Amino acid sequence: MNRLTKYQARLLLPAVVDNEVSEQEKKDFFEYLKHDPELKREYYSTLKVKQILSENLPRKSAPDHLRKKILHRLEVEKRTASFKEGSSSVKKTDESSKWNGLLKSGFRYIAAAAVILLITLMTVQLLERSTDSFSEEMFVIENISAQHFQSAKNVSIEPPVQTASLQEAESYLRDHYGMNMTIPHLKGTDFVGLVMADFHSGMQAPLLKYIQRDIGENIYIFAFNLDQLENFDHMKREENAAKSCTTQTDYFVNNIDGTHVVSWLWDDNWYSAVSNHNGHDLAALVEPLNIN
Repeated sequence: MNRLTKYQARLLLPAVVDNEVSEQEKKDFFEYLKHDPELKREYYSTLKVKQILSENLPRKSAPDHLRKKILHRLEVEKRTASFKEGSSSVKKTDESSKWNGLLKSGFRYIAAAAVILLITLMTVQLLERSTDSFSEEMFVIENISAQHFQSAKNVSIEPPVQTASLQEAESYLRDHYGMNMTIPHLKGTDFVGLVMADFHSGMQAPLLKYIQRDIGENIYIFAFNLDQLENFDHMKREENAAKSCTTQTDYFVNNIDGTHVVSWLWDDNWYSAVSNHNGHDLAALVEPLNIN
């Protein structure tokens, strides 16, 4: 596998968003994103724009004048590229030839981006005014935690990493994912294990499962490292929860369509717990949250 340059990765970005790349190119692209937080944010922002537009705006054919502008812009880009190639004496290799081919195929993305950038920005601003509830629901940790629970309410998740030991689970997260995270102890429950879940748009987070065997109740906790969370600027904590939870004993309950999500902060990690319980009853199980 060849490590992409920033230029190559940026060139691939629109094609990856449109799913118009090979599996190898996609693999190389996401491998590069692990080392470039700036481009990672750009990728997820582009993905968000595409999602909002596709779900809120009908598709229409571009008007003739817009197509003419795009074609004109393409021609300008081609002439510019040809001039640069003619003045360069860099020796071509098989790998460089591959990327030159990709460069040529990427002209339509460059041209389209140049033409529709302003339109996209104005559209997003209008959508944010008219779909505030949609945006909040899609990109707030507590809302998404509730959505996951509501979607899988009658399904029992079986964690691939099964252990009753909190310490073993902590070691697993540290050794495999570099996460220093406390696994909460919940009174009157059995810890079952964990899974690295696809929380949202490629963002992964540990999902911890507990069982209250006497009443047959499952409790799930999503856990997030705050430093890693900053790399996903499309994702945020619920504002009131973030303001309220500043010490080891603070917690906050969000009622999201009848599902209570309990949030708290320990060290540099954010926890989002959900079950069929009333939020305050659920918080009472978590040591050492202050329920008074």
